[in-house]
Amino acid sequence: MPKLLNRIIILLSLTVLAGCGSTDLPVVTQIPFASASPQQMMGGAPEEGEELANFASTGAECGIDEREVATMVYLPRAGRLGDGVIGCSIIRPPSRVRDKALHRQLWALSKALIPDDDENRIERVVLAQDRRSETLAFVATLDDEGRAWEFGLNLDAVNLDDQDIYEELLSTIIHEYAHILSLNDTQVSYSTEQQAAYDDFSISDESYEQITLKAAKQCLALAGIYDGDACYRPDSHMYMFFQTFWESYGDDSLAAAAAGAIYDENPGDFVNDYAGTSPTEDFAETFAAWLMPDHSAFEITDAVRAKFEFFEGRIGLTTARDQIAKGLRSVRN
Repeated sequence: MPKLLNRIIILLSLTVLAGCGSTDLPVVTQIPFASASPQQMMGGAPEEGEELANFASTGAECGIDEREVATMVYLPRAGRLGDGVIGCSIIRPPSRVRDKALHRQLWALSKALIPDDDENRIERVVLAQDRRSETLAFVATLDDEGRAWEFGLNLDAVNLDDQDIYEELLSTIIHEYAHILSLNDTQVSYSTEQQAAYDDFSISDESYEQITLKAAKQCLALAGIYDGDACYRPDSHMYMFFQTFWESYGDDSLAAAAAGAIYDENPGDFVNDYAGTSPTEDFAETFAAWLMPDHSAFEITDAVRAKFEFFEGRIGLTTARDQIAKGLRSVRN
């Protein structure tokens, strides 16, 4: 869910060397960077008051038309959501943004589907009422390494009384968790320079392109695979997933996927069209389908079953699957 569309357009035509046994992989940005983590911004544990309010209003969901978006932001500790503060500024936050009972219910639901070890990575929870979009959830990195994450839900798209929407919410939470699972600091590397440049509007697109090329070369030196945002480390989940299922699409697979061409030419390879937009979205959607194969949003083909078998062969993924499945049964009951 990138923030800078103008840079995405430029980067879609950019080719770099990526260490995956092929050359000229185009660059595509996947996961947005939020601002600094609470510890980075405040030099320690955040305090209630002006500093916390300032921190709350710097998330990846801000910087947009505040007349259309309102947020309540929480900094969870030890599994508890905390008190929360109004994030993006509007004159009068709508009732759902002020409904902390609903927020705690949604956090409990999310916690049930996110294994404890990775739940601790979530340092900011954003509950937004965004009437511009039907997007149910998002995640974003909060630091330069992928250790700390922001997790957000769109209150305007939530309906806990509608079974179909509820099932979609469950699958979406699992999807977003799959990003944290596969793009954290144990799996990928991020370029500090690129992350800083990503939000710096004073840096021209040409300069940003050069910074991105530098990040790609650094990834190549690590024998990794670069997707324009993250460097998949050798033997990481995303590295092996790309090598197994995406390398055959060719050197321009990332740009072609973003344009919809990969899915159009190979619809049976994916659980849905969104999965065909990038390797990271394919991984996350397929992971959600692995947990919820009967969900109407997914089409399970032989090619998709091959991806399930790939997941079955990786102990870190099967461990997460078992924990999520237990939580899934509880929230469905």
